[in-house]
Amino acid sequence: MRELLSKYVSRKYWIIIVFLVLLVIFPPINIGVEALIRSTGGLYRGNYLITIFVQCLAFAVFGICWNILGGYGAQISWCSAAFVAIGAYTNYIFQRQFSITPFLTLPLGIFLSFVFATIIGYGTFRLRGPYFSIATIAFAETLRSFIQYNVKLTRGAAGIFMSFRKVDFLALTFRDDVPFYYILFILMLLTLFLTYRFTKSKTGHYLSCIKGDEDAAQSLGIETFKIKLRAFQVSAMMMSVAGAFYGSFLTYISPFSTASFDLSIQIGVVAIVGGVSTLWGPVLGAFVVLPLLEITGKVLGQRGSSTILYGFLLIVIVIFCPKGLIHLFAVLRSRIFKTTPKDDPGQGNGIRDGIANLFGKAKKA
Repeated sequence: MRELLSKYVSRKYWIIIVFLVLLVIFPPINIGVEALIRSTGGLYRGNYLITIFVQCLAFAVFGICWNILGGYGAQISWCSAAFVAIGAYTNYIFQRQFSITPFLTLPLGIFLSFVFATIIGYGTFRLRGPYFSIATIAFAETLRSFIQYNVKLTRGAAGIFMSFRKVDFLALTFRDDVPFYYILFILMLLTLFLTYRFTKSKTGHYLSCIKGDEDAAQSLGIETFKIKLRAFQVSAMMMSVAGAFYGSFLTYISPFSTASFDLSIQIGVVAIVGGVSTLWGPVLGAFVVLPLLEITGKVLGQRGSSTILYGFLLIVIVIFCPKGLIHLFAVLRSRIFKTTPKDDPGQGNGIRDGIANLFGKAKKA
């Protein structure tokens, strides 16, 4: 049995399994520690740690979604907050005005994100250069302005507050953040699985080729425009779903928090710091960047501290570890276990590996 497990489960996957198990058992342990400390007359805010971990899980999902296009396709998007806002505001508006459960409004948010991603992609993916990134910034700011000044629909700059009335799973209202912890944990696993399947699909291999050399990919007959557009649509739709659950967790959304350019940068930084073009890089980045932001906010004060940390992290990563923390983690693991570091499963390795994967599939078929 041990030989069978060691054959199919490498040390790398054991580390992932241990990490996931720790995430599963963390809330019960946290509740037990809180009860023990309070019984001795001490003060311990257990829900505070749960809240931080919920933020980590949410941004892990956002980072994975951003990585589909920004990492595997090298098409940098800065409108992630716009798709998060579409999911969140669709959820809030229909729940407040019509008492419709967020689970039923998810398809509408997905559809709207698909439409906007298609419009942006059709106008920019046929061009080369920074036009796509510029267009995503313009779209994000346009949507934020629409939310801010459309008072009747979105309540403008005042935002929308979701009051707690009773515990209701369908309405996503709970007494504490533990249910959101497990909801976003499951969503993270689902997003990882879908992203992994996407990278192993024909579209994913084509996207890897485009990242390596778009001209060479076109010469081989790959329709680069359609592949990039498809990746952007998938990323936007998944981001909208995560935004709906994240908005319910926040209980308050506004154009300055849910649709801000700062949120888009934070999502991109999570993926870049963790490691672009890797499956687990954004997860690692989220569980490093978010706690650091919290600590920095407590030490330096909330105002401006996040911007300072973004800039510092990007400078350090670009200079000393351009492949992200996931690569540094792989090197440390290889030195500890005396193995050769390998690329993350699902990592895009350019046109050579993309073509090799495609021909490998053809031979198997």
